[in-house]
Amino acid sequence: MRAHGKDQVLGSRHWVVQAARQRAAEWAVRAPRLRLPLIDRRLRIPAVVVGGLLLTGLFVLPERFHLGAPANLDKSVVDDWIPFLGWTIWIYVSYYLLLVLAVWLPEDDKRRSDAAYGLVLAAMIGLVIFTLWPTSVMRQSPGLDGATGFLWRLLFDVDRPVNALPSLHVANTCLAAIALWPSRGPWRGPWRIIVPAWAMLVILSTLTTKQHYAIDVPGGVLLAAICFVLVRFGVTYGPPPRAAGR
Repeated sequence: MRAHGKDQVLGSRHWVVQAARQRAAEWAVRAPRLRLPLIDRRLRIPAVVVGGLLLTGLFVLPERFHLGAPANLDKSVVDDWIPFLGWTIWIYVSYYLLLVLAVWLPEDDKRRSDAAYGLVLAAMIGLVIFTLWPTSVMRQSPGLDGATGFLWRLLFDVDRPVNALPSLHVANTCLAAIALWPSRGPWRGPWRIIVPAWAMLVILSTLTTKQHYAIDVPGGVLLAAICFVLVRFGVTYGPPPRAAGR
């Protein structure tokens, strides 16, 4: 009797889960979607160039123009525990290569398009947040000698200590890692180790370079999750621009 009752409970739970999944699928089909052009392999170069310029503009704009003085974020015990490691600036800037690869490497055009539009959406949401609620962090003073010092000087020239929470560095890294996660191919095994390891190192480097505080990291992860869901379930793709004109 007990076994029979347990089977009934498990059966009921399975039915509820299946019904919820069906409802979610029906909602996703019926919900209005924004129609955007698909970014196929032929559009990779324009997507990287135009997308890079767009992301730069959307990030720099609230650095220069925001409402009120930026709020200084407080360090946590996690930030005090994590040491400053100046050499990790090399990992920090490898983020830019990660974003390029997220648009360049995927064989699936939809995955490439999801990544490109997700990155732009994250930058647009960041623009609103950083303009209305500007935040800043206290930077460290690294050594400026050698190649590593040159990289630090270059970073300080182009990146002000604002636009802190949420971390776009973290958000974009998460979106890029999703795009690069392999589903097939001979390199699937190694790539499934390389991609998450690279992404985790980049995220960790935002803390070891003291470009961000620990609170910025979950903010960036949440922003990435929002953008991923909005693009995945709120966007449908039409023909690429050149194909549409034929």
